[in-house]
Amino acid sequence: MKKTGSDHDSAAEPLGRVRLQADVAKQRVRIAKDELKRARKRLKEAKREAKRARKLAAASRKAWKRARRAQKKRPAKAAVTGTSGSRPLGSPRWSRLTYSPPM
Repeated sequence: MKKTGSDHDSAAEPLGRVRLQADVAKQRVRIAKDELKRARKRLKEAKREAKRARKLAAASRKAWKRARRAQKKRPAKAAVTGTSGSRPLGSPRWSRLTYSPPM
């Protein structure tokens, strides 16, 4: 069967539809890439936040252990004041380890 001129017009319609579908597919790819980029940024921020939280947790545990050890060493009344009493607040740790001969 020979094709008539009206059949050519109908062939142009699927071509336009295919082109439109290709454009829509391009938009979907672009949107997916943007979402991936945003997700990577969120992941980086979450990792940074987790690192901060781990540091804070370690510091808190360390302070808690220090306070618990200090409480075991001194009576309950001194534990309420919040200072260990073993050295003045501004003095370095090594100052009590230096040897000074008795006079």
